[in-house]
Amino acid sequence: MARKISNKIVRAKPRYTMLSPVEDFEISSESIIHLHLEEWESLRLVDYLGLSQQEASESMDVSRQTVQTLLQAARKKVSRSIVESLPLIIKGGNYSTEIENIEGMNKMKVAITYENNQVFPHFGRTPNFKIYEIENGNIIKQEIVQTPASGHGALVDFLVENKVNTLICGGIGGGAVNALQEAGIAIYSGASGEADAQVKSFIEGQLPLTGKANCNHHHEHNHQHKHGEGGCHNHKHQHGEEGCHGHNQRKDNRQEHRHERRSERMRNCNNNK
Repeated sequence: MARKISNKIVRAKPRYTMLSPVEDFEISSESIIHLHLEEWESLRLVDYLGLSQQEASESMDVSRQTVQTLLQAARKKVSRSIVESLPLIIKGGNYSTEIENIEGMNKMKVAITYENNQVFPHFGRTPNFKIYEIENGNIIKQEIVQTPASGHGALVDFLVENKVNTLICGGIGGGAVNALQEAGIAIYSGASGEADAQVKSFIEGQLPLTGKANCNHHHEHNHQHKHGEGGCHNHKHQHGEEGCHGHNQRKDNRQEHRHERRSERMRNCNNNK
């Protein structure tokens, strides 16, 4: 019995489905290179958005090996189109679309962690949300709302009360991810830069739906960041606190102990002279 081929999930659509080397290029059926939509999606996720193959496989609901196969085929077709100056058409394949964030969607509310026009780097300490109401791919309303309190529990409740169904943020911890998923809120983490630009990318289907924690905070409510320093992999902490990857002060303590031992040896040498 033949093995059933499963559809690959595609979460965006190309702006143009045909790419040709020149406008008046005479197209023959033999010269056209056909890039399947799921192959295009693998390129978009891995080469364009920078996701790992494992993350791409989770987005497409396929195995990592399948993503590798799709990438190999897609890269070969694209390189041949460029090197041989052949037209390329993007269509067909075995895929299903889950593109709730482009034309045809109903009203939705998107919240983004926000400060000074930028994506605030950590969900649990954001001072504001910028909330966008989107309908059929268009922003019909937007407002900046101050958060009532810090901590993921209060923030998730706040989003639920405001009927938000999608969150865009920088860093986010595991506890917040679990609470948001239980509330049915989709998570696009790892965002940075201008907030409006990130929402535009979301509407165009260019943000990956991660749904994962990207910051290992066991101290989410206690550590402090400098505002505007970027995501959880980049922001700075006050001395004496762990970093976003769970670093502690063991390295500093070892250096201090070595310094004390060197000082003690120096004192002993001076006393023996």
